[in-house]
Amino acid sequence: MKIDPNTAEAGPIGSFGDELATGTPLLRGQYTIERFLNAGGFGITYLAKDSLDRLVVIKECFPTSMCMRANKTVRVRSRSHQDEFESIVKLFGQEARALARLQHPHIVGVHQVFEDNHTAYMALDFLQGRDLLDLIEHEPHRLCPNEIKDILLKMLSAVAYIHDRGILHRDISPDNILLDEFNNPVLIDFGAAREEAVRVSRVLSAQHTVKDGYSPQEFYIQGSKQTLSSDLYALAATFYHLISGSPPPVSQLRLSSVAEDSPDPYQPLLGYNRDYDRFFLGAIDKCLSIFPKDRLQTAHDWLDEIDEPRRRKAALQRAKKDQQIEDTILALVEETNKEVLPGDLPYVEGASVPKPAPADQTDASVLRPPRPFPELRDNPTQIVDQRIGAKQVDQTRSFISRILGSPFKRRRQDEEPQSDIVGKAGR
Repeated sequence: MKIDPNTAEAGPIGSFGDELATGTPLLRGQYTIERFLNAGGFGITYLAKDSLDRLVVIKECFPTSMCMRANKTVRVRSRSHQDEFESIVKLFGQEARALARLQHPHIVGVHQVFEDNHTAYMALDFLQGRDLLDLIEHEPHRLCPNEIKDILLKMLSAVAYIHDRGILHRDISPDNILLDEFNNPVLIDFGAAREEAVRVSRVLSAQHTVKDGYSPQEFYIQGSKQTLSSDLYALAATFYHLISGSPPPVSQLRLSSVAEDSPDPYQPLLGYNRDYDRFFLGAIDKCLSIFPKDRLQTAHDWLDEIDEPRRRKAALQRAKKDQQIEDTILALVEETNKEVLPGDLPYVEGASVPKPAPADQTDASVLRPPRPFPELRDNPTQIVDQRIGAKQVDQTRSFISRILGSPFKRRRQDEEPQSDIVGKAGR
């Protein structure tokens, strides 16, 4: 959506279709339509002025397949669609109210939601700038790699913000990212309401609600599960287009190729573009994986991949966590060694098991030292579970099994001692 403020007031006088005419008042005169901007299958967008003479953008809920305009009023074409239309208007208002609560420098601001002309409207901030699609088509080499990386980092910050609040955009594409004169990006035109509208409307379910090249394969299947990684696919496709000059292949074609055991037609960025580091390109390629499970799962994960300070911090945190796990395991092994009765296993030089007492010594306290964790002998992983937590249980059990043997059971006095076990545990 490219808006030129110098021609914003030069719109037509009157209406040439379903759009409102220039000069039409809304909300009892609080807003006045300046001119028509564009229309889609679910709504119409206008440039308008508010009561303080400031430019704003007005979005009108107007599903064209079931609505028409009588004078200014929006009416359904058939009474059989009345309930569906009312549900869509309600969804439009719910989305607008959810977006109005978002406060982020790279997300378009929604500052009012209202009803008029038997439908719903939202008033958004007016943004002077051009969208990425216009830039790709007319000045494809204007942005340098550092600028593109900076734009992506800011978009990931915006996407992480909405995802953390339980909102999916569902329509990320180059035409829905605006750049101002300083190359600051702003995410616009959320598609969540359109997605829900398709779910509740038989009429709208037949409409094409995906964007070839940008929509992940799950968007093509009605009722399929959409996750955070679905938005990441669309964002990655947008920047793939910005970097390579072409959008990636349609995800449905890619899915069909894989299903037929044919090569994926996708051409990875990694290895074919040397203007960016491997972390940056590799993250885009990963987010463009056909199957959601193979993608990066959150915008935070993506940021950790490509932002060097975050990547170093994440690596340090992983190393610290691994060290904590190792220290805990070693401590448990040490305690386990101490719990083995001296009579059960022979003494190994360097091991932590106490040297057995002389044969003529009968003091029970010497033969059987205190046992702070008697249950460890029969079930060593029980304490592991309690001390380390569920997330590291499998890793810890595997480690314990390698050192102590599996299963670790109490041996009878008449069994042959296994010196190799104690030796490994004591080292």
